[in-house]
Amino acid sequence: MVHQKLTFKQQMDGFPWAQLMVVSLVRFSEPIAFSSLFPYVYFMVKDFKIAPNDAQVSKYSGYLSSSFALCQVISAYHWGRFSETHGRKITLTCGLIGTSISLLILGFSHNFYQALVARSLMGLLNGNVGVIRTIIGEIATERKHQALAFSTMPLLFQFGAVIGPMIGGFLVFRDGTMNEVPSWFPRCAKKIIKSYPYALPNVVVCIFLMFGLINAILFLEETHPVFKNKRDYGLDLGDSIKKSIFGIQPKRRPWQKYIHGNSEDSHHRDEEINANEVQVHSEDERSPLLDHSNESEAESVQSIDPILTRRQSVSLIRTYSLHEPTDAVHTDIVTASDGCKESSIFHHVFHTKVFYPISVNFIMALHLIVYNEFLPVFLAYDLAVDPENPKKLASKFPWKISGGIGYEPEQTGTLLSTTGIFGCFVVIFIFPVVDRNFDCLTIFRTLVKLYPIMYIMVPYVIFLQGERVPSWCTVTYLYIITGIKTFCGALTSPQIMLLIHNSSPLSCRSVINGATISISASARFIGPLAWGYIMSWSQEHDVAWVSWWSLSLFCMVALYQSYKIAPIDDIEEEDNQQDGENTNGSRSEASGVRMSHRSSLSSLSNQSRTK
Repeated sequence: MVHQKLTFKQQMDGFPWAQLMVVSLVRFSEPIAFSSLFPYVYFMVKDFKIAPNDAQVSKYSGYLSSSFALCQVISAYHWGRFSETHGRKITLTCGLIGTSISLLILGFSHNFYQALVARSLMGLLNGNVGVIRTIIGEIATERKHQALAFSTMPLLFQFGAVIGPMIGGFLVFRDGTMNEVPSWFPRCAKKIIKSYPYALPNVVVCIFLMFGLINAILFLEETHPVFKNKRDYGLDLGDSIKKSIFGIQPKRRPWQKYIHGNSEDSHHRDEEINANEVQVHSEDERSPLLDHSNESEAESVQSIDPILTRRQSVSLIRTYSLHEPTDAVHTDIVTASDGCKESSIFHHVFHTKVFYPISVNFIMALHLIVYNEFLPVFLAYDLAVDPENPKKLASKFPWKISGGIGYEPEQTGTLLSTTGIFGCFVVIFIFPVVDRNFDCLTIFRTLVKLYPIMYIMVPYVIFLQGERVPSWCTVTYLYIITGIKTFCGALTSPQIMLLIHNSSPLSCRSVINGATISISASARFIGPLAWGYIMSWSQEHDVAWVSWWSLSLFCMVALYQSYKIAPIDDIEEEDNQQDGENTNGSRSEASGVRMSHRSSLSSLSNQSRTK
């Protein structure tokens, strides 16, 4: 199917800006917490004196990252279940509080093992990434809005990638470095910083997290179909703030119709209820929609099929439904061909069309976390020089590569922050144009091909450290590499999320998102753990290129897997064909289901008109 090209105005028509902005402010603080560690993790591990030599520092840095990811593997699926049982909003608030606690423990750690516990708690107490994906999918129900809505995830990560490394790079004041504690700092603050040089960036990040927490409590609407109509006292307080301080008239909440007001309001509600009853009664008398014996009317209902796709029908149901326990029709429990129940998460993740997007997401998560964690570590290694001639490099082109380029935390923080700004530009200005003109699989497959080139280039920055090479060449070279990575990540991340979202069954989409986060977290556990050993080994044997070239191979596997993913339009066509086959096979049963749905939509639309 040809990708439909929309104008920007058409794509933005009806876009859910308000709630996406609230979700964005909640999500914004977490990438800051995640990326603020990168500039100083090498120096933190080195100061803990746990590594026997500098070459082993990357291995212990990998332990810190892997412990976080391993705990995410354990907890992400359960946080997804928790959000299904108790709601999305309470899950997000618990995650923000848990992250704040773990950051404070990390900042005030005395040794490596305390830092390890802090990073583990950060993974256990936060499952917000999968929950936010589900919220975005429940907010943006129209296909034309979904890609742009899901692009807020990498956009917010890019914003976090701007601020986080700046906080981690410029607020760490270690002895013997270029960073000195400003003279205007209070004496007590200077004393704390001297004892805990890594505490200040974590305290600042906690302030961002508290801002996100307050925003979530006051302004975030529950999107879970079961809980979204229950009274939310935090949202009531937020509505009062909007009205009294900002002069914004809040919309009427679902639970407010049950609150008793004055006699005039009660009389008005009674008139509404009577009008509802009359309208429904008259419709029952005149409308044959519930008459299953009339075959011609059933045919007329079935004639709707070519007009509305399944996804459009679901959007219509979501628009008018006041109580939506699930978007899918309940059916009897059936055993699939793989021996699992069709409703089981194992069947959906490993034996349906969602498997390939999840597997590609696993590989992408693995090599991207390795890059994010170990590029600062690689750059922080001291420059290896020839012992006999200190003016020459110990590395020999092309196979003998050892050491790094001696970057300080503030230099790495500047590099990551400025490329994060470029990523924001890509998501805001380039992504909408690309998304309107190309389908998501084409975008993904094209850009994944650039990752192997980038990883092959990384270790050869060593050879730009000679005396005859200007220093700006190193800066330009690093900005080209990180720019390619940022460009590709900003455009491919929303595409793979959208593919997973649209390939998932509606009835268990939140659970699949939680399982996806667990699987991605397992990649973030395996990646740093394995590459920590690989990088340490390659540094000891003067073959630093091995760790980076191996990432190129993983990118090629992701590219191969992407050609097994079905385009979104093909998924919709397949679903529609299956619906058509089911209709032809059991006309009377399908007619009954459609009749009941039509009746339900009719009555619900009547309710909405009387409000």
